[in-house]
Amino acid sequence: MHAIRLEWRRQFASSWRLRLGVFVALGLVSCVFAMFLWWFAGAWLVLPFAGLEIGCVGAAFWWLEQARDDRDQVEISESGVVVSSYRRHRLRRIEFSRGWLSTDLCSSEDGRGPGLRMRQSGRSFELLEFLSVPEQHRALRELRVALASR
Repeated sequence: MHAIRLEWRRQFASSWRLRLGVFVALGLVSCVFAMFLWWFAGAWLVLPFAGLEIGCVGAAFWWLEQARDDRDQVEISESGVVVSSYRRHRLRRIEFSRGWLSTDLCSSEDGRGPGLRMRQSGRSFELLEFLSVPEQHRALRELRVALASR
């Protein structure tokens, strides 16, 4: 029997090019507005806040880019299950024996919301917290079907 491999990836509603375009446009508008207020109203104090605004938006977009490649992968062989979770350029990996593996939906340990938990013999691994709840239910069904097949 060949190994069954399931993979789920984080999805964003916008591409990095669109985010870059929004960042540049927001930066230009903010700078032009701040320069206008400084030049015509003498409100020089607006300039640092415009820079702070651009910096905060840039930091938020950078944080989103760090999560762009997040994914979870489950590889099921005849005797074992290998679970890999890739978050913000870090890989976590654990192996389970296929026979007594339990899967269920749960709340995440850090309070981020529900996720899928795989556990066996006192060890557990949480994944798929970035999916919506209906997608998590669908992923749980897919996983249980794959685990049941021989």
